[in-house]
Amino acid sequence: MQQINQALTAGYAAFQRGAFDEARRHLEDIDHVKAIHLLGLVEKNAGDTAAAARLFERAAELDPQDPEIANNRAALARQNGDVALAESEFRRALAINPTFRQASTGLGRLLIDTERWQEALELYEPLVAADSGDVVLRYGLATAILNLGRTEEAADLFDALIREGNEQAEIRFMRGRARLELNEVDAALEDLVASHVAQPSNFTLRALASTYWMQRNERAFLDLLEHSARVPELAVTTAEIFRQSGDPQKALDVLAGAREVARLPAEGWSVAATAHVDLGEAREAEAAARACLDDNPADRLIIGSLLTSLLMQGKAEEAMPIIRRMRESEPDGQHWIAYEATALRLMGSERYRELVDLDRFVRPYELPVPDGFETIEDFNAAFLEALEPWHQYETHPLDQSLRDGSQTPRDLTTIDDPVIQAFYRALDVPIRQYMADVGSGDDHPLTARNTGDYRIAGAWSVRLHGGGRHVNHVHPEGWISSAYYVAVPDEARNDAEHAGCIKFAEPPFATVPPTPPEKWIRPRAGVLVLFPSFLWHGTQPIHDGSVRVTAPFDAVPA
Repeated sequence: MQQINQALTAGYAAFQRGAFDEARRHLEDIDHVKAIHLLGLVEKNAGDTAAAARLFERAAELDPQDPEIANNRAALARQNGDVALAESEFRRALAINPTFRQASTGLGRLLIDTERWQEALELYEPLVAADSGDVVLRYGLATAILNLGRTEEAADLFDALIREGNEQAEIRFMRGRARLELNEVDAALEDLVASHVAQPSNFTLRALASTYWMQRNERAFLDLLEHSARVPELAVTTAEIFRQSGDPQKALDVLAGAREVARLPAEGWSVAATAHVDLGEAREAEAAARACLDDNPADRLIIGSLLTSLLMQGKAEEAMPIIRRMRESEPDGQHWIAYEATALRLMGSERYRELVDLDRFVRPYELPVPDGFETIEDFNAAFLEALEPWHQYETHPLDQSLRDGSQTPRDLTTIDDPVIQAFYRALDVPIRQYMADVGSGDDHPLTARNTGDYRIAGAWSVRLHGGGRHVNHVHPEGWISSAYYVAVPDEARNDAEHAGCIKFAEPPFATVPPTPPEKWIRPRAGVLVLFPSFLWHGTQPIHDGSVRVTAPFDAVPA
């Protein structure tokens, strides 16, 4: 035992100095759980995560009651993207030692990474109650609260942290996000700039660029991107922002520069493929997608780019096996259903009409007059007034489907306004009618999820003006999507060219043969259109300079 202790002491000292080869020499021949565990830490810090994973697994087998081993194994699994193992090991560490702070914070970060906000809240609340001075725990709690839509409460928590001198980049960034949702744009920019200067990241870059863009602050937008294009860690996000702003060639130029410095990561090839799609270069898009598919066979963005490029070239039969694989792995993934529909249409399959039954699944409803109003016209006038303060921006977000318009920055269901809340109460009748009208049944991806109940999973407002439109898109995380018309321009009421109308079944990329829209619905104030989230949908531009205001939402089964 003395020999083991001496080896552990020497190995740990070498590990602390970063002398990993020396640490290995002291530890690798010692068949003891502590030596194996420490050697796992050595390999993790030396960058050999595969060896570290094997060593942590062996240590856990030898001593399943050691919370340190479970926690370190969990942290490595989280780093490697193995969410299931990470969660299991964090929870095992906490079952052994419920007060183990590292395991608590590790699990909290995992829940936040995977956007499980309610679970994160339930984890952090008692921890903060027990230790109200812990900055990391309070930050985690505030982050969960913000993402649950309790924006005012989250902003207060971030304010308190910063007043106490905790001005870390992450805290400033999250307060900036909260301030954006509260329409405090100038104050939000102060936080976002401070965060980006202190610790530049893809998150701060995207938030800053998007805000400058929506303000039409072209100089600040371009200055930010020109600088970030020269930072290797930010180049891919910079390229994607250029692409989203309507400059796919500039995106490709940035990626070409990045490739001269380092190997392009998978997301970079995905951006390149999408930029080629935007330029109508289907073969180049396919080549970019295939360039890293072997190394990243499960990357959803790359797979989506590959499918788009194949369908653009009329290669539906080649795309279909990939689509089937993705449909099996993610049966509720709305974008995979959309790709399947387009492939079936190109193949002339009868199954297309079963999947895309537009008369059955696309339905308009009159919104019942909300409580407290005499007519739907009275309500729409009040609703328009309630939405007006939330349409502060000059133009559309970078990462959304609208063009030449604005979108509210916050989930409207979280806004404490009686008129806005009256709208969401009034939706219950038509949503339930829609579920009854389309029915249930295992033979279709819409009806198979019909439980007879629902919840709103995102709600916003869009204001389109002269030239405004939605490019064709789907809602990947939805089930039922919608368009409620609050205000409709005169042009949309009788224009023969479908100005302002919503259209269905036309993909956002040109195909061979062409796949034009198959259904149009003319907008009318007071009408709610409901349809499956997997349907490609967009709108025709408005030309006369007047505005079209909608209040869309997504619903998912409850």
